[in-house]
Amino acid sequence: AKYLIAEGGYEKESAGTLFMTMGWFSLFSGLIWGTVSDAIGRKRALILVYLIHAVAFAIFGLWVTPTGFTVSAILFGLAAWSIPAIMAATCGDVLGSRLAPAALGFITLFFGLGQAIGPSVAGAIADATGSFALAFIFASIVALLGAGGVLMLRPTSTAREA
Repeated sequence: AKYLIAEGGYEKESAGTLFMTMGWFSLFSGLIWGTVSDAIGRKRALILVYLIHAVAFAIFGLWVTPTGFTVSAILFGLAAWSIPAIMAATCGDVLGSRLAPAALGFITLFFGLGQAIGPSVAGAIADATGSFALAFIFASIVALLGAGGVLMLRPTSTAREA
């Protein structure tokens, strides 16, 4: 919101409306991407999600207009809660129903650490450069690295029930 107001020319209410729009688009992202991952596989779905995130972050940092911000918010919203949904399904596929909750809790720890550290890193980048734009470009690069990391994952077969 600070970026939208300081650099995008938004009023506080307009920034809130944009985030509300993103939220509306995100409501079904877990269900959508869980279904997509069932159809095309967890690995391919995760790669697509990371690529969508990378594009959304890059647009937010580079296309500094209401249209750019809106396109970015919609893209991000469509994939916002996809990674937890896909990873929950992956945990079940890899470890079976008995161990999946423990595995999901373990990976959620790292997901939470990333969410806790991200704002501090973005703030440090903004302080150093005078703009949040580079922080969004950095986030885009990190999402691309995530897609590359997923390429190294072995495909999962059927779930092992214990």
